[in-house]
Formats: sequence, C-alpha cells, structure tokens
Amino acid sequence: MRRRNTTIAIRCTEEESRRIHELAERHGLKLNDFVMRCALGKKIVVANGVDEIVRQQKAIGRNLKQIATLANSGRLITVNFHPLFYEH
Repeated sequence: MRRRNTTIAIRCTEEESRRIHELAERHGLKLNDFVMRCALGKKIVVANGVDEIVRQQKAIGRNLKQIATLANSGRLITVNFHPLFYEH
C-alpha cells in the first residue's frame, strides 16, 4: 500500500471550495481522492446502482454455494425433465 506523506496546500475562494466539495460528494469520493484524480488526469466515472448489483451478486453466490454443498454431500435430488420435452 502506498504511503501518502506529503501535503500540498492550495488557496481558493469559498465558492470554489464549495464546488469542489460538491463535485467530490457527487462522485462518491473523499475530497483527497477526488482532487488527486482530477490533478493527475485520471478518469472519474460515476456508477449509480452498483451497490445493489453487488448485493444481488453476493446473494446469487451464496445460493450457488449452498447448491454445490448439497450436491457434493449427496443431499441434492435432481429430476431429469429431458424425456418430458419430447412428449406430445
């Protein structure tokens, strides 16, 4: 992990300060991270709804793990529906 041990101080107006803080908040970043990314020309992307997607993916992963555990322990009963597809 990199160590940030140098401070850079800048002067700005209250309006500029307010706008910078608002932009950092809007992007969901800490002020330090926002200013560093802007100053170093890094792309800032806002991805709304990612938390919900991550939550759902974790739930799917938990379900898959439960199914795998049951299958590996021989407690999962499966039914072969393949013959039913061809019945008229």
